[in-house]
Amino acid sequence: MKEDLVSIITPVFNSELYLKTCIQSIIKQKYKNWELIIVDDFSNDNSKSVIQHYSSKDKRITPIFLEKNVGAGVARNLAIKKSKGRFIAFLDSDDYWSEFKLSKQINFMLDRNIEFSCGSYFKLDDNDKPYVIITPPAKIDAKWLKFNNYIKTLTVIYDTRRIGKVYMSNERKRQDWAMWLNILEKTKYAYSLDEALAYYRTSNESLSKDKIKLLKANYNFYENYYKKGKIISFYYLVIFLLVHFFYKFFGKKQLI
Repeated sequence: MKEDLVSIITPVFNSELYLKTCIQSIIKQKYKNWELIIVDDFSNDNSKSVIQHYSSKDKRITPIFLEKNVGAGVARNLAIKKSKGRFIAFLDSDDYWSEFKLSKQINFMLDRNIEFSCGSYFKLDDNDKPYVIITPPAKIDAKWLKFNNYIKTLTVIYDTRRIGKVYMSNERKRQDWAMWLNILEKTKYAYSLDEALAYYRTSNESLSKDKIKLLKANYNFYENYYKKGKIISFYYLVIFLLVHFFYKFFGKKQLI
């Protein structure tokens, strides 16, 4: 049976240090029917040359080079608009996948008639060594997602044939969280594959290391996304903190 096309969305900004590993992990996929739409968001390092090198060798790779910096959400939306695949997957430029990521997750979705999926992932330390596996709940609905973003972008795949194309918010912060909630307006649950097939660099968590910025970003997300006013937004933020710390200490983790 012919494989359905998967469109992989990768925004890039000054990622030359990790970009080769990212792209090579896609090229090595056991699932072969994919397209990579890679958007360089006006990098000022050597990222453009890396992208040109790989796109010249593999016609499944489509580069887009922007003439000004627009942010990851806008860059992803440009790629989604251009995408041709039934399935849309996301991989940021400093992360990478197991070679079985697409094949196992697409089979998981098709076998169970799933429209929206995510999965477990490895966290990498500063020496690029996996040190923990993070596993989201097996089934996530909008009610639970409202108070904690259990879903990591590099694990997401959704089915455009079933729910259409869904785009990210143009906000610079929390646009992925808003997108998952928008998808859950079209389908009831996100289902998680309980196998770590993606590798996430903890350097991506620079925002979460600044607690004040984290709280401000989440408060702004609640106020802008739900449009409920300051009191309700503050209430949501308090619930978020309670859920966040509960999940942090008691959520499903596996130390390597």
